[in-house]
Amino acid sequence: MTGKELFDHYQAAALRNGFGSAEFSYGNVLFEAMKLEGEATVFRKLEEAYAKGRKIQLAYSTSAKGEHTEPDLVVIT
Repeated sequence: MTGKELFDHYQAAALRNGFGSAEFSYGNVLFEAMKLEGEATVFRKLEEAYAKGRKIQLAYSTSAKGEHTEPDLVVIT
């Protein structure tokens, strides 16, 4: 699957399962990741994560810890 297909798949699952579901939470992570890093980077990271059987996650950079209240990195977990 391409990164775009994976993104669409996860967003559709979020809509199907609704507010409060794990799928909804992951859909929000993906949306925020796209705002942080852009479409191309998120799609590439989704493909990489999928190939490894993992997911992406929002994280804080080392320098930002304690200074910001919002994540500023997208990583594969």
